[in-house]
Amino acid sequence: MMFRNIVLASTLFLSAAAPAWSMGDNVVLIATSKVDLPSKLPGLCRVKGTISQVWERKAFRAGQTLTIKVPCSGGNSYMTPIDARSGQSAYLVSVDVLRKSKQALARINDLGALIWHSSARTYGPWGVADGYRVLDGALLPAVPDHVKS
Repeated sequence: MMFRNIVLASTLFLSAAAPAWSMGDNVVLIATSKVDLPSKLPGLCRVKGTISQVWERKAFRAGQTLTIKVPCSGGNSYMTPIDARSGQSAYLVSVDVLRKSKQALARINDLGALIWHSSARTYGPWGVADGYRVLDGALLPAVPDHVKS
């Protein structure tokens, strides 16, 4: 578990070319269409989709296609927290959940890298934005399957 967190935290750190706050802060609603898996899990899945709505900044527009690198894992059906950097928390999202999802909310910088700390405002019915969030709620259990009674 510790090794997995270190590997993924390193991957997340390297996936951002510069600090998010220096490159803009965009919040986008995405209609997802395809998920490409990394060679090994956990890792960064490439989630492809079309932007449905844009809040904040002007780096992206509705109708634009987008590919985002999302921390993902196999073997669990829930979001697993990991420490990415000081003051930020990222989540591993199950590959199965990513593949079934059709809509997501993402907070990204101008290069499309995820920003993993909460926004200062809410966005419609989805609330605050931080990193990548699957909006197909029925697909993402709140607790692991093996913990349910």
